[in-house]
Amino acid sequence: MKNIKLVSRKFLGLWTLFRLMPVMTFSGSIVLMNAACAWLKVGVAVTHFALILAAGALTINGLLAHSLNDIEDWRSGTDRVSRGILSGGSKVLKYGFFTQPDLRKVVILALSISLGIGIYFYIFRGPLVLVALAFGIFAAWVYTCPPLRLAYRPFLGEWICLWLSGTVLSTASYFILTGGFDIFPFFAGVVQSTLVLGWLMQHHVPDISADLSAAPVKLTTPAYFYLRWGPQYAMMPSAMYFVLALVLSIAGYYYIHPVFLGMAFVAILGILAAASTKSQDVMDVTRKQLFTTALIIINSMVFTIYITL
Repeated sequence: MKNIKLVSRKFLGLWTLFRLMPVMTFSGSIVLMNAACAWLKVGVAVTHFALILAAGALTINGLLAHSLNDIEDWRSGTDRVSRGILSGGSKVLKYGFFTQPDLRKVVILALSISLGIGIYFYIFRGPLVLVALAFGIFAAWVYTCPPLRLAYRPFLGEWICLWLSGTVLSTASYFILTGGFDIFPFFAGVVQSTLVLGWLMQHHVPDISADLSAAPVKLTTPAYFYLRWGPQYAMMPSAMYFVLALVLSIAGYYYIHPVFLGMAFVAILGILAAASTKSQDVMDVTRKQLFTTALIIINSMVFTIYITL
């Protein structure tokens, strides 16, 4: 009975670490959108590859990146004192589900699964698959791990480890599923990744005080705006990225496909959410982040349904 409880606790820890909502907001939505575009070209034959691709992307995002983030943010101290409800790490260390050595084992497991899936796709698609996989692992590693710790620097973390990795994931996903490149899914991935940037900036806001007390200081972009211009500007990065997503969506609507009009609507709602958020009210930030989380996930689902019907 004791062993059963221990195993159940570890599975609960893995589920808590995985953090379904952020994973589906980022990598899950991007893979879904590319699978829909690949379906138009390849048909039902895409299903087998799509499921394996999703398993790989979710493993890197949900297990590898989150384990590394939890270890390093716990060491720096920010996750120990964060007031965030949806942010502040997965909290598996705080709740006692895992120890740091346990998380290092999860890192090894996630790396093994990711490499296995990468080698499988290499057999069918060649070395470009391994290049994309290497970048995904690199982005997961340098986001919070020394010496780079890009999440601890304004702008670098979100652009290199989220936006660029999202764009690479989008391009690689379509290539793996079809063996080719198409501007439509590529640009859809760019817009979706930009929407996620707006969401991520909301995600950082409740942690500003904890991030600034960390050693080294975790100077996220919202924390940078907070220090430079005051608390009222902490939501500005989120609004800025949603505005950028709006501009990109309008360009996509005029030059690529009508579905981008719907993505423009999502960006507008994101701008309104950011502009109306009380940055020092954790509950208000949480409510607005849940709203934009739902927006981005629904956006990928509407995109999928619209182009496949």
